[in-house]
Amino acid sequence: MSAAAVEQPQHTLSAHGPAPAQIVIGAGLGFIISSCMQTFTKLGVADRIAKGTIKVADLAAQTKFPEDPLYRILRVLEMAGIVREAAGRAFALTAAGSLLRTDAQGSMRDIIQYMTDPLHYKVYGSFTESLHRGKTPFEDVLGEPVFKWFFRPENREEAEIFHKGMVSFSGACIPAFLESYDFTQFQRIIDLGGGLGGIVRAILKACPKLKGTIADLPEVAEQANQAIAADGLSSRCNAVACDFFKAVPAEADAYFMKHILHDWNDHDATRILKNIRAVIPSHGKLILGEAVVPSDGTPHPAKLIDIEMMAFLQGKERTEPEWRALLSGAGLKLSRVIHTKSPLDLIEAVPA
Repeated sequence: MSAAAVEQPQHTLSAHGPAPAQIVIGAGLGFIISSCMQTFTKLGVADRIAKGTIKVADLAAQTKFPEDPLYRILRVLEMAGIVREAAGRAFALTAAGSLLRTDAQGSMRDIIQYMTDPLHYKVYGSFTESLHRGKTPFEDVLGEPVFKWFFRPENREEAEIFHKGMVSFSGACIPAFLESYDFTQFQRIIDLGGGLGGIVRAILKACPKLKGTIADLPEVAEQANQAIAADGLSSRCNAVACDFFKAVPAEADAYFMKHILHDWNDHDATRILKNIRAVIPSHGKLILGEAVVPSDGTPHPAKLIDIEMMAFLQGKERTEPEWRALLSGAGLKLSRVIHTKSPLDLIEAVPA
């Protein structure tokens, strides 16, 4: 039998899934799915489909977006598991697509708006060249570190998209954190770099005897105090200005950080952790809301976010052994990793 007779087609579906060529094309065109997600969220399509199946013609009329491009965009998002097509050029949301509704519990609309924002295309357009030169792509393209860039008045719109995205991501994690971890064991919890403190405010609402502090930059702390007051939590919670590279507040038996350490390389992350170690009591605990990257080939969104950290900052996502080593270097011991139903795990550490 000749080689030609046994060679398998490389471009058609097989009984075992997509053919190799389809996998390659799908991976190479991933940016197209991102672009379609940007359109989907900008037009608020998930909110318009929320009540059930809707015809593309009606969606086009409501959004004032051309019908044919809209249909073709939705057809791609069906491949991505966001919508499903019904008869008569109509679509309904999947469970995943429902998370893009603005009124969904744990809505992820704003984080997707940020992840698919055109700013990313600008940064990733220089990805290979910047990394090859040993540069951080964001800083290489835009001329300064990401957080400094966001604080410039002329970049206020982009900063607002980023801020809403981070709030959205936290909101998607809160129910899973509360389900997975007993925060009632503590007297006071300090959220380092917690922004407006959405997570700690939710924890305090669930734990009526717990007190809390949000520690962040001065301009953020002022807004956080307003959010605390709006939630009626001023008697149990406050926000203070903090530079966690210099020092962190004391007098708490729990310290919490959500997606903070992944922003920083090991050297800078260790500086933050050492400042926590300097004030945490012997019976205290540090709880990190971070992704733990599988050490094997298991698919995990943290492997993608790791690339985002490399492109925008000098941070990284870490495996469990890497987290253990990082904590140990700051005088802390990883006691357990709790996997949650959110994109993030909870890493618990205690003084070594």
